[in-house]
Amino acid sequence: MTDRIRVDEQATLISNSEVATGFWCARLLAPRTAAAGQPGQFVQLRVSAGREPFLRLPLSLGGVDPEAGWIEVIYQVRGAKTTALAALKPGSALSCLGPLGRGFAVPGASTPVLLVGGGIGVPPLLFFGHRLRQLGRSPALLVGARARAYHLPLPRLQAAAGTVLLATDDGSLGHHGLVTALLVERLAHMPEAMVCACGPEAMLAVVARLCEQRQVPCQVSLEAYMACGIGVCVGCAVAMRVAPDGAPYERYQRVCVDGPVFDGAAVDWGQP
Repeated sequence: MTDRIRVDEQATLISNSEVATGFWCARLLAPRTAAAGQPGQFVQLRVSAGREPFLRLPLSLGGVDPEAGWIEVIYQVRGAKTTALAALKPGSALSCLGPLGRGFAVPGASTPVLLVGGGIGVPPLLFFGHRLRQLGRSPALLVGARARAYHLPLPRLQAAAGTVLLATDDGSLGHHGLVTALLVERLAHMPEAMVCACGPEAMLAVVARLCEQRQVPCQVSLEAYMACGIGVCVGCAVAMRVAPDGAPYERYQRVCVDGPVFDGAAVDWGQP
């Protein structure tokens, strides 16, 4: 994503409500960001006009409507910045820097797509699923959560995929266990698929290793704590197996500008 497309615009909050236990969805009128945003990219929101919270809040784009000029972000309330955002009412103005980062690459028309998400990693997959459906594709969406209450509403998930499979750690909804077990089952029947995943690092490591073992292409969207969001502070560095050509930080890549979407086989996940 180039600086010519990235903008810092004054966005207006259209709606802001809880959609699952602890998970909120905010829709913002941000026409310039909506016109350029792609699945897998994110924005940096200034959620307060005061000094605190000082840093912006990075959130993945969960959907855009270029014609209406709005973007959606889904977030989990678990800190000062997300708490401040949840307290904002419709009509509030906030600075929106974006779209930022590199998003998902659309595979060839004959390649089935499996979207695998966990926790707050689901929103960018919903946006990508919508985009694929606009292209006439029918991706499958596999989602894991701790319990039924933490899953996003089923209609929201179904709008982004032709098939939706759910897993919960406690067995209260769908498969009793990890979402990666659902992935193993699907890959057994879809060896020609591409996997696109976002979620906790431990989940992504398992997904990437499963795909590598089966020689299945895999794109992972990494989550990382970041400050600037534009590659200056280098606070969101992640290790690669091999240093990419021309990389300024040897084998480390910045999630905010080199990602957040990476080839799963290129990331150094450490020891299993």
